[in-house]
Amino acid sequence: MNKKLLTVAIAGAMTAPMAAQAVKYKMSGQVNRAIVFMDDGDQSDVRNVDSIASGTRWRLKGSEDLGNGMKVGFYYEMQTSSAPSSAARPDQNTDGANGVGAGGNIRQANVWFSGGWGKMSMGQLDGAANGATEADLSGTCISGNCVLRASYTAGINWRTSAGGTIGQTVGSTHNSFDGFSRYDGIRYDSPALGPVTISGSVGNDSKWDVAARVNTGVGGGQLSGALFYGEASGALNIDNRWGGSLSYLFSQGTNITGAYAENETQAGNDSDNWYIKLGHKWGPHAVGIGYGETSDFAGQGFEESGWNIGYVHNLKKANTQLYASFNNHQLDTPTGTASVDDINAFVVGARVKFD
Repeated sequence: MNKKLLTVAIAGAMTAPMAAQAVKYKMSGQVNRAIVFMDDGDQSDVRNVDSIASGTRWRLKGSEDLGNGMKVGFYYEMQTSSAPSSAARPDQNTDGANGVGAGGNIRQANVWFSGGWGKMSMGQLDGAANGATEADLSGTCISGNCVLRASYTAGINWRTSAGGTIGQTVGSTHNSFDGFSRYDGIRYDSPALGPVTISGSVGNDSKWDVAARVNTGVGGGQLSGALFYGEASGALNIDNRWGGSLSYLFSQGTNITGAYAENETQAGNDSDNWYIKLGHKWGPHAVGIGYGETSDFAGQGFEESGWNIGYVHNLKKANTQLYASFNNHQLDTPTGTASVDDINAFVVGARVKFD
């Protein structure tokens, strides 16, 4: 064959359109920024932060039908924070420009298969119990008005009346004791069993948890709840953790939410957290006021308590939420440890979603 013709034929074959099949995917995400006015009893300041109540992130999600009711898909999500709200303190700069508190992390990187038998996922994923203490129909969690009351205050030091510290922060004395968040492992979710789904997951470092969730209409309103149990005997040294949450939304918009969880370490430290909230939703508005306590998380005799109030205004056309909250923290210390001042934070912020 003439070399010139052969060259043309090869080039034509390489540039010709080729039929291809691939998983269809979609990109989405959000930017969530807030301004926090904080006071630790000794110092006060204003911080611009990235809210960890639901941080700035972007994601890729895709799936493809395999036939016979089967699907395959993937989920990749990255969160980036220039100044995470959990690190904000009135006595230290946490601006992302100097690297303090800045960073990003992979939240999700998993593949999954689903069918009439349920769904199986593997990779970096939500543990089965992640969010099990956060069943909440109030619509105010984005403001920080949720069972984890330290979204905007976790990094703040407890200070004595003389201005000193006791070596503890809000985050080291308060914890919602939710499931084990996200980790590398495998997870199974059952098909809907009426209004109930069952999930179980196991991951690296001797970590596993199971959960049951319910979402259903009851008495003209909506009910959402979850129960969970887990163990993480590896680096986390958790012998067992269990708890749950329940939220009911009445038809006229009033809602009540409660959560409770216990955590026992392998060293035998038993601590717990509870939270209750009353809220109301009307039109694009949502408001809630709650109170909670965490006992013995920092050691026997430490009892953190506090209340918060949050407001959210939903701009549905723009898929945006404007929010504000006030968060108060108090700490009872054990004998021999100095008493500390209350910590307060007022928050205003906005979350804009895109897809």
